[in-house]
Amino acid sequence: MTSGRLMYAVGTMWRMMPAILGCALLLIGCRDAGDVEQAGQGVSEPVVRTVDRGPVKLTVTADKSEISIAERLQLTIAVNAEEGIEVEMPDFGASLAEFQIRDFQEKPAQVGDDGRQTFEQSYDLDIFLSGEYTIPGITAKYRKDAEAIGEPAEEAPFAELTSEPITIKVKSLLEGEFDPQKFHGVKPVAELRADWAWGTIAATAGGGLAGLIVVILLIVWLVRRLTRPAGEVRVPPHEWALEQLRVLAAEQLVERGRVQEFYYRLSEIARRYIELRFGLMAPERTTEEFLLEMRQSTALSRTHQAALGDFLEACDLVKYARHEPTTAEIEQVFNTARDFVLETRPTAQPETAGAGVPQEAAA
Repeated sequence: MTSGRLMYAVGTMWRMMPAILGCALLLIGCRDAGDVEQAGQGVSEPVVRTVDRGPVKLTVTADKSEISIAERLQLTIAVNAEEGIEVEMPDFGASLAEFQIRDFQEKPAQVGDDGRQTFEQSYDLDIFLSGEYTIPGITAKYRKDAEAIGEPAEEAPFAELTSEPITIKVKSLLEGEFDPQKFHGVKPVAELRADWAWGTIAATAGGGLAGLIVVILLIVWLVRRLTRPAGEVRVPPHEWALEQLRVLAAEQLVERGRVQEFYYRLSEIARRYIELRFGLMAPERTTEEFLLEMRQSTALSRTHQAALGDFLEACDLVKYARHEPTTAEIEQVFNTARDFVLETRPTAQPETAGAGVPQEAAA
């Protein structure tokens, strides 16, 4: 970077100082109102079910009692058994009640200093529709080790230990059914405290310091961006895409009546991910052109090609044909994009440049 470009950047930041100071003062004045609003947001607590019988203890833990359809639920099953007890952990296949199992891990059995054994499984679960769902009681089987009691293994009977069910609330991306004619009203203006004037001097000084820090950070960011080597990689494509999907869900565009913008943004995230992950030029193609190129490529499986084709066509119906989707259709298309990213992410992360998203694209 030339010294002239650096001086230009510094000069630009300095000219922005009055605006930055004004924003800092405004943020200080509104801080308390924001704190009150944030304090009202609840935090979903884990749900634990424990059953203890003789030599065996079963503990089932859901990491949250309430999730949105943009989140996954983690379920952990742990069995603690005395020495000489054989344990058979549950096997659910591809689903657990209405939940789909997206990931599964089973730790090797651990033996503590007291000789007790610990067996543990963890499941990542998700679901397509909102509502209340019940994870049924989880059953683990156990019996005394056949060799310890001198019986053939096939003749030693298993006993069962079953936990209580767990109810999980799944929230929609929307607050209630979407009605494009209804919008939330503007929130009332927060009143400033009567003693705010007494803190004007302190607020001004604090705002000036905050503004100076912001200027320094902006200059550092600009210098790093202008001097960054071409092609430098910081964020893997799937991590970038998942973060963009989380941001999109949090903005609640559909709830605010901006359905077309929601579908446009969702489609662009998916297309950009496809370009970064597989090298297919999805952003520059029409849907028909991209689908034709995709079918001629071996980068995607037939299953993923079909799912992606349905997804892009569903987006085009809303973007260009003025289709008004239902709540279920909106949730379905969002989950399709998320699942596509999760299912096509690489199993091992490359460590060399050229396999991820440039930092400025991920910001």
